[in-house]
Amino acid sequence: MSRMQKTLIVARREFVERFRSRAFQFAAAATLVLLLAGIFVPPLFSDDETVYEVGLIGNGSEIVTAAENLANAREEDPTTINTTVFEDVETAEAAIEDDAVEAVLVDGSELIVASAGGFFGGGELVPLLQEAAATTTLEELVGTAEGSRVLDVLTGEALQLRTLEETDSADPARNVMAYAGTILLYIAILIYGSWVLTGVTEEKSSRVSEVLLSTLQPWQLLAGKLIGIGALGILQFGLTVGIGLTAVRVAGIFEIPSIPLDVMGAAILWFVLGFLLYASLFAAAGSLVSRAEDAQAASAPLSVLAVIAYFVSFAALADPDGVAAMVGTYVPFLAPFVVPVRVALQSIEIWAFVLSIGITLATVALVIGLAARIYAGGLLNFGERLKISQAWTRGSE
Repeated sequence: MSRMQKTLIVARREFVERFRSRAFQFAAAATLVLLLAGIFVPPLFSDDETVYEVGLIGNGSEIVTAAENLANAREEDPTTINTTVFEDVETAEAAIEDDAVEAVLVDGSELIVASAGGFFGGGELVPLLQEAAATTTLEELVGTAEGSRVLDVLTGEALQLRTLEETDSADPARNVMAYAGTILLYIAILIYGSWVLTGVTEEKSSRVSEVLLSTLQPWQLLAGKLIGIGALGILQFGLTVGIGLTAVRVAGIFEIPSIPLDVMGAAILWFVLGFLLYASLFAAAGSLVSRAEDAQAASAPLSVLAVIAYFVSFAALADPDGVAAMVGTYVPFLAPFVVPVRVALQSIEIWAFVLSIGITLATVALVIGLAARIYAGGLLNFGERLKISQAWTRGSE
C-alpha cells in the first residue's frame, strides 16, 4: 500500500467517524436551527420603519418630500426622511462627519455624502434622492417647450454628487461578498481548527495514536486529519451557507446579488489555504498536550492570531489600498483574510495576487513540515504539557 493510499485511508476515517458522531450531528442541526431562526424570527418583532436624516442648504425641500413619497409608494414598510437646515456648507459637512446627517442637499442641485465607495459607503438614500430630483424636474418640464429633455432626465442623474472622501464607487455585490467572506472564513478557521485540535488530543488521551503509529508515519496521520476534517468542514460549511441563502431568498429580507466568478474563486482558494495554514498549527498545538482541558490553552495564541487577522481584514474593507491592506497581502497569516477582500473590491493587481499566493503556499508547505515534526515529537508524550523545543527535539529521533 502506497503512502498516499494510507493517508487517504486516514482521511476517510476522520471524515466518516466525525460525520457519524452525535456531537457533530447535534452541532450541525443546532447551527441550522439557529441560522433559520435568525433569518425568520427577527422580522416578526422588528420595527420596519426606515428613517433617513438629510441636511438642507437653501432650496430642496420639495425633493425630500418627493423622495419620501416615492419610498412610501414603492415599499410596504413606512419611510420617514427628517431634515435639518444648515446655514453654510462647512457646518453641513461637519454634521456629515459626525454622523448627525447622512447627506446634505445644496440648493436642489448638489448632494453631499461622506463616501460613495468601499463597503462602508453608499446606500439606498442617494439613488432615492436622485430619482426624486428627477421627478421634480419632470414636473417642472410638463407643459413647457423643454419636453425633449424628459428622456435625459429619466436616464441620468439630476443631482451632482460630491463626496468628502476620495473613494472609487464599487459594485454592491462585491462589497457584500467581501464583508460576508471575511466573517465566514474567520468562523470556519476557528471551528474546524478546533476540530483538528480536539481530534489529536482525544487520540492521545485514548492511546489510539499508539496503535495508528504502528503502521503509519506521523506526517501521514497529520495529513489525513487535515484532508478528512477539511473535506467535512467544507461540506458542512457549503450546505449551511446554501441553506442560509435560500432562506434569505424565501423570506425576502433582501435581494441576493449575483456572485462574481473572480470573487467566488478567490474565496474558495483562500479558504483552502487559510484552513491548511491554521489547521496545521492547531494539530501541532494539540500534540503538545495530553488532556482535552489543556488543549484550548495550547491553542490560545493561534486564536489571538486569527482575531488579529480578522480585524486587519476590516481595515482592508474600509481602505483596500491602505497600509494595513498592503502589508496584510504579503503576510501569510493575514493574507487569507485580506486578499479576498481586495479581490472583491477590485483593488489588487494580478502580480500582487499571484505573489501573495506563492508566499502563502511556501509558508503552508513550511508550516506543515514544521507541524509534522512537532506532531511526531509530541504525539506519544503522555503526562505534562511539552514545550515546543522538546517536541521538536523528539520529532527528529
